[in-house]
Amino acid sequence: MTRAVEPLPGDTRASCWGAGFVAMDVVDAEGDPFAAVGGSCGNVMGILAWLGWTARPIARLGTDAAGGFIREELRVLGADLSHLTAEEGLRSPIVLQRFAMAPDGTRTHRFSLTCPGCGGWLPRHRPITLSQCRSLASEAEWPDVLYFDRVSPASLHLAEEARDADALVVFEPSSMAEESKFQRAVDACHVLKYSHERLGHLPDLSYAASPALVVETCGALGLRYRWSGKWSELGAFPVEDVVDAAGSGDWCSAMLIHWLGRRGAAGFLDSARVVVERVLQQGQAAAAVNCGFRGARGAMLALGIARLNEKLESLTVDHPNGRADAPEPPKRVGPALQYCEQCDMEVSVLSWMHEAG
Repeated sequence: MTRAVEPLPGDTRASCWGAGFVAMDVVDAEGDPFAAVGGSCGNVMGILAWLGWTARPIARLGTDAAGGFIREELRVLGADLSHLTAEEGLRSPIVLQRFAMAPDGTRTHRFSLTCPGCGGWLPRHRPITLSQCRSLASEAEWPDVLYFDRVSPASLHLAEEARDADALVVFEPSSMAEESKFQRAVDACHVLKYSHERLGHLPDLSYAASPALVVETCGALGLRYRWSGKWSELGAFPVEDVVDAAGSGDWCSAMLIHWLGRRGAAGFLDSARVVVERVLQQGQAAAAVNCGFRGARGAMLALGIARLNEKLESLTVDHPNGRADAPEPPKRVGPALQYCEQCDMEVSVLSWMHEAG
C-alpha cells in the first residue's frame, strides 16, 4: 500500500525555497470560474506549506487584486511570504485554464494567456531579480531544498549558491531557455524533472550527467526515471473519471521533496533506489487522486490530510490498478475578484479560504 502522507512535526519543520512561476489561475469550470494560486512553483510551495514545511516562494507580484489574492491564499496555507514582492505598477501573473474533450473522448485542459472577455493579454511572469537573490543569500541559514522552474540570471545564481550550501536543488523546467543558461541550470541541480510533452524532444536531457535523479513524466503513460545510471519505468495509476489532470506533475514534485528532501542534498544522495521508486509512486498516487478535482491543487482544497491518506491507501503501489474517485468540488463564494483591468471579467474565490482564514 502507499505510504501515508503526513505533515511534518511542528518542531522539526524542514524548509524549502521556491523560485519561479507563481500566478493566479482562473479555472473555468463549465462557465463558473474560480481562482486559485497556480504556476509550478506556486503549486509546489502551496502543497509543501500545507504539509507542514517552512515553504518560502520567491517571486515578483504587484499590488493588484491578483497579487493580493495570491499572497492571501499562500498565507492561509502557512507559507512564508517574506520574499513575495508587492511592486507598484507591476501586474501579477494570471493564467486561464479551460477544459475540452480530446479526440479520443477523454477530458483535457488548455492554458491561455488572454482574457476571455476582451481578448487582451493577461499579465505574464516577471523573473526574480538579483537583488532578491542577494538578500536571500545573505541569510545565516540556507533551506534544506531549493526548487526552481524558470531560468534567469537570478535563479541560476540562487541555485548555484544553494548547491554549494548543501541544499537539495530541484529543477523543473517547462521550456528551454538560452542553451548556455539552461545547461548551467541542469549542472546546478540534483534532481531534473521534466514533461515528455514539453521537453521530450530534447534527447540530451536523458544523458545529463550532473543530476543524480532524472525524471521524465509521460502523462497517462506514467513516468520513467534514472537513478544510479539506470533507467526504469513506472506505470500511472488509472483514474476512472478524470475531472482535471492539471497539477499532476506538481504533486509528484511536492511528494518527492516532502519525503526525500528533509535532510538536504546529503540525505537525498544516500537514498536507496527502492526508496526513490516508492516516493515517485507516492507522487503518482497523489496526482491520481488530484485528477478527481478541478484545479491543480483541488484535492488539498477539498480534503484534509487524513482523507487524502485514505484515498492514497486505496491505491496499490506495487501493482497500480486502483482507482481514484471524484469527490465534490469546493464551494464558490463571493466577493468576486475582477482580474482583467481592461474589462469587467470576474472570478469567484473558494469557501475554504474564508473558513481557514
